[in-house]
Amino acid sequence: MIVLKTDKPDEHLVYGEVYAPNRPDAQGEFMRAEEIKKMAHNFVRKGRMSSIDVMHDNHVVPGLCIVESYIAKKGDPDFIEGSWVIGMHVPDETLWQQIKKGEINGFSMEAMINRDEQELEIDVPPVVTGITSKSEEHQHKFYVTYDDEGNFRGGTTDFVNGHTHQIVAGTHTQKADGHSHRFSSVDTIEIN
Repeated sequence: MIVLKTDKPDEHLVYGEVYAPNRPDAQGEFMRAEEIKKMAHNFVRKGRMSSIDVMHDNHVVPGLCIVESYIAKKGDPDFIEGSWVIGMHVPDETLWQQIKKGEINGFSMEAMINRDEQELEIDVPPVVTGITSKSEEHQHKFYVTYDDEGNFRGGTTDFVNGHTHQIVAGTHTQKADGHSHRFSSVDTIEIN
């Protein structure tokens, strides 16, 4: 998921959704709110708040720690209701600068799960729009398209600060003007 807030830069705290309910992820999978809540609570119960790596490399980063963990309530101004939200302390200055630049810009869980195969029909509009994550102190409006079978085709962003970004993958823009942005085209697509 996209890191949405770094509103405590002096404290090196970053907040974001680990997983949002009833929305397909990059692998086309989704989870219900009840399962997300169980997983979030189990993570904390087992004391895994300091077992954090970067880019699923399985090398725990010393000092990196989840200091807040909660399930977003109805009416939350920043996060999707039922999402697992974390606040992470990032003491490593190099890693913190990568987050501020948007080079590292999302949380992703790694878990052993049991899949329950289901075939669902989802209405995906031909063009999905939204706002990218902040990088280099700005954001873009993005436009992505899907084919008739719901497969991601690509897209672009609007023109901001003298540049635009092409989109060729489902969660990030191509680099332009020395940086890229994360985005989620599925946040508005809900599975009932």
